[in-house]
Amino acid sequence: MWVLLPVLLTGFFLFRAPVLFVTDASFNALYGLRRVGIKRLEITLMMMRRIKPVLIGENAGPDIVMFAVEEAHSAPYGVLFPYRYYEGAGRYAAQFPHVPIFILGARNQDPQVPGTIFVGTDTMLDLYRAGLCAGIIAQQTASREGEPITQGEVLFFQNEAISSEYREAFSIGLREQGFTKEPKYLNIKQDYVDIIQNLSCVVMQGQATLFLERNLEIPVILFSWIDPDLTSKAVKLVVDDSPWAVAGKTIAMIPGRKGEAVPADWVLPGQRIVDKEVLGRLKKVLLRSML
Repeated sequence: MWVLLPVLLTGFFLFRAPVLFVTDASFNALYGLRRVGIKRLEITLMMMRRIKPVLIGENAGPDIVMFAVEEAHSAPYGVLFPYRYYEGAGRYAAQFPHVPIFILGARNQDPQVPGTIFVGTDTMLDLYRAGLCAGIIAQQTASREGEPITQGEVLFFQNEAISSEYREAFSIGLREQGFTKEPKYLNIKQDYVDIIQNLSCVVMQGQATLFLERNLEIPVILFSWIDPDLTSKAVKLVVDDSPWAVAGKTIAMIPGRKGEAVPADWVLPGQRIVDKEVLGRLKKVLLRSML
C-alpha cells in the first residue's frame, strides 16, 4: 500500500483541474525564480491542487492573453490574472463565463470587469502593521539610565498621496508602540535631506531612488514584490502584496466565488536584525496582528 501512495497522490494531482496563474518573465525575474518555485509548491500542497503558470509576453494584448490561457487548459478550476492583464481577463471571462476568474489587484482600484472577481490587499491592515513595526524599530533608548526614551523621525515615502484613513491606521500602529511623533510623508521621487541625521525608520511604498542611492544604514520597511535577497541590507522588512503572495488566499475563495481584501505577506530577510529583543518584538506584533 505504501509503495502505491506516491502513484495515487500523483494521479490525484494530475486528474484534478489546475488553477492557471498568468505571469511573465519580467515579474518572475523581479520576484525571483526560486521564490516562484517555493511559493508554487507551497500553494499546491496547501490547496491539494496544481498551480499551472501561463507565461505570456509582457506586451501581449488582451486577445493574446486570452488565447494563451485558453491553450493552457480547457477547463481550469480557476484563473488568476495580475492586475496589469485585467483586459485579457475580461476577454477570457466573456468566452468562459463558467470559470472562476480573479484579478489580483494589490493596492489598485477594482477595474469592474464583468465576469471577474477583484481581490485587493487589505491596505488598512498592512499600514497598521507597518506602523507597529516602524514604532518598534524607530525608538532609541537614551544612553544614560533613567533618561526618557528619545525618538527620531519616521519618514514615509509614498507613490501617491495616501488617504487620511490610511495615515491614521499607520499612526495608530506607531502610537501602540509608544511612538508619539507624527510621521513625515513624502513622494518617492523627492529627497529629504533636512532630517536624515534624525531618521530612525523609513517606510517605502515603492523605490525611493534618491534616498536609497545614499546607501544609508537607516532601517527600511519596504512595500515591494522584489526578491528580498536583492535588496539593500538596510531593508529590514519586506511587505509583499504581489500576485503570488495572495494566490493561495484567493484560490480558497473559489467555491463561493466571493472576492475580499486579503493581507500582504511579511518577510524578515535573514539575519538583518541583530538585536534579538527587537526581532522578537517584531515577530510578536506581526503574529498578533494576523490573528
